[in-house]
Amino acid sequence: MTLGDFSACIFIDDQELPEYDVVVSSTPTENRITCWIASAEGKKFGVRTKVLAKQTSGIITTVFVDGIRCRSHVGPPGYVGTSDRTTLSNGFVRRDFVFSKLELTDDDSMLDDRTSSDIGQIVMEIALGKYTMKGQVVGSQNVIDHTLRVPEGKVHERSKKACSHRVTFGEEAPDHEPAAAFTVIRDNSPKTVFVFKYTRLDILQAMGVAPYTPITAETETEDHNDENEVMDGPNESSPSDDVKPLARIRELEMELQRLRAQVEDRKPSLVKLEHGGSRRKHAVMEIIDLTDD
Repeated sequence: MTLGDFSACIFIDDQELPEYDVVVSSTPTENRITCWIASAEGKKFGVRTKVLAKQTSGIITTVFVDGIRCRSHVGPPGYVGTSDRTTLSNGFVRRDFVFSKLELTDDDSMLDDRTSSDIGQIVMEIALGKYTMKGQVVGSQNVIDHTLRVPEGKVHERSKKACSHRVTFGEEAPDHEPAAAFTVIRDNSPKTVFVFKYTRLDILQAMGVAPYTPITAETETEDHNDENEVMDGPNESSPSDDVKPLARIRELEMELQRLRAQVEDRKPSLVKLEHGGSRRKHAVMEIIDLTDD
């Protein structure tokens, strides 16, 4: 998404995720752009920010995942470039961002858990102000416990209706990124806010937010052998290869004569009244040879 001089996106495996249902709003204190993205369970992800034009002030960008604030990054006046955030860090250890399944409970004592209200959102805030050197923090080197503890427990089933995922964090690893020596003291200009609401793709499709992916049916190879008619016996209408055409004609003529004779024999006898009832003689059938000499 792009808003003013800035853009931001969520990426998995260095591929930017499609954004759905983009909405822009503005107030005197902030310019906000919101969209939906499809999260993938078990996948690491990152937040990419781009400064598209030079600013006369310093820039500070801060990422919030499920309401958990991550370390801010600062840029001097005139900075133009791209930065990626893929981990939660406290300056000593870091943990990867991971989309995970949201674990639900019916324990009513969890209904008032305010830490779950921001689950399902990744927020990037960009603010402008005076770019200045940080003052030294006394006692920061005396911290013994460097563990990153974040809320990753169950959520009441009635608190998140359309959310099926949440952000969890990978195993701790040493973080060798040096602490920033500068910070930005915000001025009165409106901040720019990018909000990425996330859930499973099938839920977004059911909500009418994301389009359904067309399924390409595999083309099956047709078997044309079924079109060939299988004959159970010889074709009676075709002359045999072993019989000459003229001989076949004579055979058919003789067969015709035999059938006609059978028909005549089965007719009832006719009595000639004038001759006293003599039986009529069978007519003599003349055989006509249709063949040429």
